[in-house]
Amino acid sequence: MGMKSALFFITFFFTSFFCIAQSDNIEFDSLINYQVKKKETLYSISKKFNTAIDDILIYNPKLKSNKLRKNTTIIIPTKKKSVSKINIDDENKIDTIVKLNNLKIKKDLIKLAYLAPFKMKVLKLDSLNIMKDFLKEVNLTTISINFYNGIIAAIDDLEKSNVKVSVDVFDTENEINKVLSIKKANDFNNYDLIIGPLIKRNYNAFHVSKLNTNSISPLVYDEINLNSSTIVPEANAVLKREKMLSIIDSLILENQDQCALIISDSINFKSRDQLLKRFPLAEVINLNKIKNSVDPKIADSLLGNYKENWVFLETKKPNLISSVTSMLNAQISNERKIRLFSTVSNQNYENPNVNYEKLGNLSFMYPSNSTPNYSSQFTDLQNSFLNKFGKYPEKISLTAFDIIKDILFRISVSKSFKKSIDLGETRSIQNKFNYIYNDKTGFENTSFFILRHNDLDIIEHQN
Repeated sequence: MGMKSALFFITFFFTSFFCIAQSDNIEFDSLINYQVKKKETLYSISKKFNTAIDDILIYNPKLKSNKLRKNTTIIIPTKKKSVSKINIDDENKIDTIVKLNNLKIKKDLIKLAYLAPFKMKVLKLDSLNIMKDFLKEVNLTTISINFYNGIIAAIDDLEKSNVKVSVDVFDTENEINKVLSIKKANDFNNYDLIIGPLIKRNYNAFHVSKLNTNSISPLVYDEINLNSSTIVPEANAVLKREKMLSIIDSLILENQDQCALIISDSINFKSRDQLLKRFPLAEVINLNKIKNSVDPKIADSLLGNYKENWVFLETKKPNLISSVTSMLNAQISNERKIRLFSTVSNQNYENPNVNYEKLGNLSFMYPSNSTPNYSSQFTDLQNSFLNKFGKYPEKISLTAFDIIKDILFRISVSKSFKKSIDLGETRSIQNKFNYIYNDKTGFENTSFFILRHNDLDIIEHQN
């Protein structure tokens, strides 16, 4: 079985197996991670969020056979009231790639190469039960397929503007020898974009010598081999930290009477030291000295009453983020207001174990590469995924869609990615892009978001 036919079979099975029985019109456009409270039922939760029980069960299938338990985290699909308020101008701000219809197409045929660890040899294609179990789990195969689905969705979207895109798929099997043999057997200078390999060590092995074709490591950006053709779609950590610190400086001018507490691990010592320059009297909790846990009694003794407490959480560890937010929520009272900040850009803030309600209580503010989208465009994309793949898009699929759609758009209207820098900032569904060029490290995205939790919403901070 060839790579393309095997991939088609796996994708078809993957789509069929996870197909969600639901009406064509999606009645929600936001997903909330909610921690069940004592004595709550599916009925009471559905009323609280004005969401049908059946919709809750779609995203929590295990609840059909298990009881609802206190402190468990479930996914709640909700409808945002603000959607109907979005006007045409807002829509254009959300997705500036609609400019494509007003720009002249300079390149109407684009060739992509996608290298990912599908690991076809691992799959027993003659055993449906084994394949079902395998595809239920998050593994290299499902990650590769979900990213591939995002690529296909981006291609479909661009082809509406009469731009033809072809994609050749290569299974790296997560083996360096296989990666090198693929590179030797194919001329990758004939492509407009090389996506991957997805795993860092495989990417570095493939790109140890420079190719003329632009390449992207779409999931990992740290410590990858960079050259003049590399595209890095994520803004670097220093840029995001500096922006966050400038906002904190502005907030200090507005309120100079605050009690500061810094909770930091050793990896983020630079941000901790920069915060200490601004808050020389701040209390510091060194996570490495206390085995990555914060004693509520110690935190209670360090927080003040009748003034704002600013807590800075400088870590990427999801379990710690969850425990600290729970601990701080327990400390809130009429006499004690707590605000939570982080200068660390972190996907773990969207981890199911992190409670959005608790982050909202803390008005949590942080830098992020992406932002939630409540527009009709997001609903349309969900419907498109449901119709094409039988399921709603995973986060990794949304990431792939945004990144690849933007790159394809830029190439199609500028003929080359390098020339597209003059387009300035563009936005897709959840991400925005504005690239700068360096002849040694390639193209780096400098656009990102500063987000703030407000109740159960996540809003973009406006300067």
